[in-house]
Amino acid sequence: MKPSSIKKETEGFGDSVRLIRGKQARSSLNVAIVGGGKACSNLLKVLDKDRQARLKMKILGVADRNPKAPGLCYARELNLLTTTNIRDLSDLDGLNLIIELTGSSKVREEIAKVTPPGVSIIDHMGARLLWDLIQIETEKYELERENLEKKEKGKKYSQTILDSLPYRIMVVNLDFTVDTVNLTFLREFHLNRENILESHCYEARYGLDKRCKETGSICYLEDRLEDMKEKGSFSTIKEYMDENGETRFDVITVAPIFDEQGEMVQMLEASRDVTDRIMLEHESQKSNSFFQNVIQSTVDGIVVIDTKGNVLIFNEGMENLTGYTSTGIMEEGHLSSFYNMDVARENMRKMRSDQHGLLGKLNPTSMSITTKDGKEVPVTLSASIITINDKEVGSVGVFTDMREILKMRKDLEDAHLQLVQSEKIASVGRMAAGVAHEINNPLAGALIYAELLKEELQNDPRYLNDIQEVINQTLRCKRIVAELLEFSRQSIGQTSSFSLEYLINQCLNLLINQVLFQDIRVTTEIEPDIPEMAGDMGQLQQVFANLFINAAHAMEEKGMLKIVANYQPDNSRFIIKVSDTGPGIPVELRDKIFDIFFTTKPVGKGTGLGLSITQNIIQLHGGTIGFDCPPGGGTTFTIELPLEFDEAQTDKPVFVGLDESTDHSVFTGLNDELSERSVFVGSDEL
Repeated sequence: MKPSSIKKETEGFGDSVRLIRGKQARSSLNVAIVGGGKACSNLLKVLDKDRQARLKMKILGVADRNPKAPGLCYARELNLLTTTNIRDLSDLDGLNLIIELTGSSKVREEIAKVTPPGVSIIDHMGARLLWDLIQIETEKYELERENLEKKEKGKKYSQTILDSLPYRIMVVNLDFTVDTVNLTFLREFHLNRENILESHCYEARYGLDKRCKETGSICYLEDRLEDMKEKGSFSTIKEYMDENGETRFDVITVAPIFDEQGEMVQMLEASRDVTDRIMLEHESQKSNSFFQNVIQSTVDGIVVIDTKGNVLIFNEGMENLTGYTSTGIMEEGHLSSFYNMDVARENMRKMRSDQHGLLGKLNPTSMSITTKDGKEVPVTLSASIITINDKEVGSVGVFTDMREILKMRKDLEDAHLQLVQSEKIASVGRMAAGVAHEINNPLAGALIYAELLKEELQNDPRYLNDIQEVINQTLRCKRIVAELLEFSRQSIGQTSSFSLEYLINQCLNLLINQVLFQDIRVTTEIEPDIPEMAGDMGQLQQVFANLFINAAHAMEEKGMLKIVANYQPDNSRFIIKVSDTGPGIPVELRDKIFDIFFTTKPVGKGTGLGLSITQNIIQLHGGTIGFDCPPGGGTTFTIELPLEFDEAQTDKPVFVGLDESTDHSVFTGLNDELSERSVFVGSDEL
């Protein structure tokens, strides 16, 4: 039989020693001890059942002439054969070794006489060597046990660390079986440790019954195995479908585990679900794209800069306004390319102060910017400081091209001058109507007497032509008077159907950017889906413009203007309320505000026609206007207008002083039915 061998490299020698073991090395030692003293007792205590098993040894009995010897007593407690006669040991079944511990030559001679053939004897000197071997084995065992406990403790400690991590941890052997996982892994996949240990990673990780690659999926462990041996760990994001058919995303980091010889023996996979983060990133990308589209599609110019004036965002509106391209201005340009830096510093000073509005904000401010061609363009700038964690990181500005608005303002001023002129003409018309009334009667008398004189002198050709000339000129005067009276007769202009919301917004759009409204907050509450109304849109624009401007002046250009509009289907009427937060109308003036030419403004600032014209236009449309001044301040004007009106009923004289019931023959003095055709104009306030 081929012997087994153990090679051991001894200290100081390169040769190996071969230990030859025969058949007896495989047999168990069945031992009897002669001599039950303390040495026997100590030997029995050292050679417990576990150590005997490791040494392939079994102690069968103990013999000693002294029945009270400590070793004999301890053997008796272990239920071993105990005797005072050495011969009794020879009867033990399977006995093949006797250990003599007495040190007596006589006892050795007696043992030799009674020992059957095939049984070996070790005297007390050999027993000492056996004792040393047992001690070495004991120490080796203890060392192995300590090492094992240390390894178990280290493994347990490592498992505790793994279990404390919030990531899913899986340690995989090179055959893709699972060595261990942490609690996070078990908890998130609803597994228990016993069911997955030594199962394959694709079974534990993804619930598959075959390798990932066989299902058409990517296996990072298998595909990157050789790379890990050379380059170490790597990270990736894996997309997969969960058991509910929903797309999930995991970030996976795989690292090799090496043994003491530097050989890769296992792989560690750390993973965590980042679906929410990936989805949030996707939403963020969508929001960012939407935000960019909003910025780029805005007509106004939008610029974002850092604290040094470098341009970070330059939208298409700004490109159209300045002539610069966003790429050119962001890569090579600077805020100073189109913005006066002195003005910029002043505006930053205003934004950092709470003396000019909200802190960190710049209310719409008129200024100009310079185009690429060197032209000055008037704009309105609204700006805000950008802060992160209370630290300034930049600012954003919105530039509104004012060229069209300024043109509209000029047109408005021209229209205002036309209104003033028309008011003068109205005054002339009223005077003409009165004068025509007074002149018409004397002309009639003069014509009668001229006709009588003509009849008396019809036979005298010398005066006939002269008298006829007098009659002709008198008739001419009557025609002029009739034309003046016809001129003073006016009514509603061009009527049309239109949206009340559109009408109000048109008025606000023309006014809201004026300096007068810069510090006024305007809110509208217009009932949706209300029907369209019929009337003269131009005249009604004048009505609301007068009310809005009156409110702005009453609030001294600072406060809140609120417009509420709704429709009452029960009586087919529109209700419009215009409210301001001013001081209200003094009690002593409330019965005069609709009087013509009544105004509280200084001479040259107001004509007193605004509310009078407003009331007359509302009445011509079949509506009413009133107001309310709550005790706490503020004024609310309430306008009621019908859904439709009979145009024939609105044929009213535009100039005061006419009473059509007398067919232009009686001058009755002033009344408050004043109207005129006009475009929307500025202010004629109380």
